[in-house]
Amino acid sequence: MDSDVINESEFVRHIECEECGSRDNAAEYTDGHTYCFGCAAYQHGDGVDAPKRVSTIKSVQLIPGEYKHLAKRKLNEQTCRKFGYQIGQYNGETVHLATYRNNKGQAVAQKIRTRDKKFSIYGDAKAMTLFGSHLWSNGKKLVVCEGEIDAMSVSYVQGHRWPTVSVPNGAQSAKKALINNYDYLEGFDEIVLMFDDDEAGRQAQLECAEVLPVGKVKLASMAPYKDPNDALLAGDTNAVIQAIFQAREYRPDGIVTAADLRSVIGLADAVSAISYPYVLLNDITKGLRAGSLVTIAAGSGVGKSTFVREIAYRVHMDGFPVGMLMLEETTKRTVEGLVGIHLNKNITVDPEDTSREEVLDGFDELTKDQQFYLFDHFGSTDMLTITNRIRYMVKGLGCKVVVLDHISLLVSGLTSQVSDERRLIDDIMTKLRVLVQELDICLLVVSHLRRPQGEVGHEGGAKVSLSQLRGSHAIAQLADTCIGIQVDPEEPTSGRRFVTILKNRHTGEVGPAGVLKYDRKAGRLHELSEFSINEEEEAY
Repeated sequence: MDSDVINESEFVRHIECEECGSRDNAAEYTDGHTYCFGCAAYQHGDGVDAPKRVSTIKSVQLIPGEYKHLAKRKLNEQTCRKFGYQIGQYNGETVHLATYRNNKGQAVAQKIRTRDKKFSIYGDAKAMTLFGSHLWSNGKKLVVCEGEIDAMSVSYVQGHRWPTVSVPNGAQSAKKALINNYDYLEGFDEIVLMFDDDEAGRQAQLECAEVLPVGKVKLASMAPYKDPNDALLAGDTNAVIQAIFQAREYRPDGIVTAADLRSVIGLADAVSAISYPYVLLNDITKGLRAGSLVTIAAGSGVGKSTFVREIAYRVHMDGFPVGMLMLEETTKRTVEGLVGIHLNKNITVDPEDTSREEVLDGFDELTKDQQFYLFDHFGSTDMLTITNRIRYMVKGLGCKVVVLDHISLLVSGLTSQVSDERRLIDDIMTKLRVLVQELDICLLVVSHLRRPQGEVGHEGGAKVSLSQLRGSHAIAQLADTCIGIQVDPEEPTSGRRFVTILKNRHTGEVGPAGVLKYDRKAGRLHELSEFSINEEEEAY
């Protein structure tokens, strides 16, 4: 749609859509143009059809319906019209039609409710957002209900003052629906979950609260009524208002006293079930531990991305889901690197050495049991987006390990908003530290280093130290483990990389953690044993 036309004209009235037959889904504007919110048909003011539909999504011809007063629910026509709740005919039967929209506000689907309370979705179910979410984009308080009738009831009794929405498919899939609409929910200061006062509703409240922003969630109870519409039918509208303002703050489990820990004090911590791909590194760190933030530091061109891909591949092959936010490369490059590791071939540098059939076979074999989860960033590197995607990878997809490569690029994308780079990094690292504790994951964060003083840079074998971490001491201070990767100073072009533990909060052991050798033909970093290192030196 021509956004300039819409901005310069004003809405006149709802009219029938000539294309989809809807009675009043189309809108007429002062300049004569019309637009249907049901099928996205657009017509210029001169009466000439536009060359293409407004919507970039697949057009959906919805079931025509009428807005009516729902006497049995005590909901007036105005409320139904506001939310897009109609009465229509489907398969020869009178049904209720709840119109659902996508994240652009376009009507894409209808939830059909029959007289005997059977439900089905007509239209594009995958594009559905929360019912009513198109009416409010942000605010102080948001009430989330279990069903459309309840959402309209809550909105009606408080004069449509506070944003009210509902999940598409009831309590059984409420958690998934809220995860899918996480960005929308982040726009509200307070989220009140008002589900049915039954076992399924109460359980769904707790499951949803676990995946929503910490400190924002409140749980409302409609007791002694089953749901908000039940209270409305009883004439007790005050019960709905009280339920909103008396909702209790959700506090997650996990607060314990020291006495609760007496039985485990003195027992050795088990080695993590998730391992690094390198023996010595794994021996010193005791593996990739839940609730830990690991910083990986190296100079430019030393092989940080290759190093973290090796780690991600090992974790994946050991059966643990991995999330990867590789901000410096495309998702295609990331996947090709992982498939190359699996095939032991450098398919990105030497594509002619491997046929496409072999690559596809390797891909299918690599992903047959579980997927890698990648962030297709398209240049979107704001902190809220990054933390939301990490949270979704963990809560929604079950990732145990997440890779963020790299923090320096994340910082550079935000310096236009905040000029003080050090304070910006402090803020980012603090948020990542809190996120790690909240989600109980292992987060690998890649960081660049400042160029050391002197003529020799890191690409020439300059020693890596914590003081060289770019921008802020928080990168090291808030990490549980810091791993440095250094080029062989005696022979910078040998492909050898020295791994050093710069910080190790778990065991306290720091220092050399092995030697890796870059195999250009395979595109991999292999660990060298002490024997193979000596053998190389003798050959040299």
